[in-house]
Amino acid sequence: MNHHVSFEDRCIVSCGILRPELSALAEAGFLDARKILYTPPGLHVLPDKLEQHLSRALAKAKEECAPRNIVVAYGRRCYTNLENAGKSVDTLIASHGPDIRRVQAEYGYDMLAGLDQRTPISGGQPEKVLWFTPGWLSAWKTIYQKYFGWDKADANANFPGYYKKIVVLDAIGASARYNTDEPEKILELFDWTGVPVEFEPITLDRFKKLLSQCVQP
Repeated sequence: MNHHVSFEDRCIVSCGILRPELSALAEAGFLDARKILYTPPGLHVLPDKLEQHLSRALAKAKEECAPRNIVVAYGRRCYTNLENAGKSVDTLIASHGPDIRRVQAEYGYDMLAGLDQRTPISGGQPEKVLWFTPGWLSAWKTIYQKYFGWDKADANANFPGYYKKIVVLDAIGASARYNTDEPEKILELFDWTGVPVEFEPITLDRFKKLLSQCVQP
């Protein structure tokens, strides 16, 4: 993997869920992007809003970078249009420029840990795990309570029995902060979902590789 690729002439457009990891890569000197723009986290449950915010962010990115120098950190399955099955995140991106590159992953969490990593973490049942990231930990109330409109009864009807646990894919050392300084936030998530919460330490290597592929010829 080439860790020395430069992003200095690139603009990144990303879901806000990935802000902690992209910020960590920028602070480490790996991601020297000209500009990073974020859409509000969790808009995959509001496709019309997602389209609006992603289109706005791409328009802003084009003010700084040519389309061929724009990288979008959105998963293939992060946008679903139930009224138009032919519309996808890739067709939406392509409408702003055919040369815009997207990080090749299914979801945001898939950018951090691929299925080959998540399968052993889950004990062979990745579909029975609700995969979180530190960004999800920060945004879960907005996503489930505001966007979905769920109350605790809805949560208890949807999470226990289907998911065995929540696993936070932690590439930035968030577990230390939550376990030491904010354990009540993890307890609140557990109480609301009825599903135990675990942190799984990972690296940012996969994310770095996928980002690097977007700037290579």
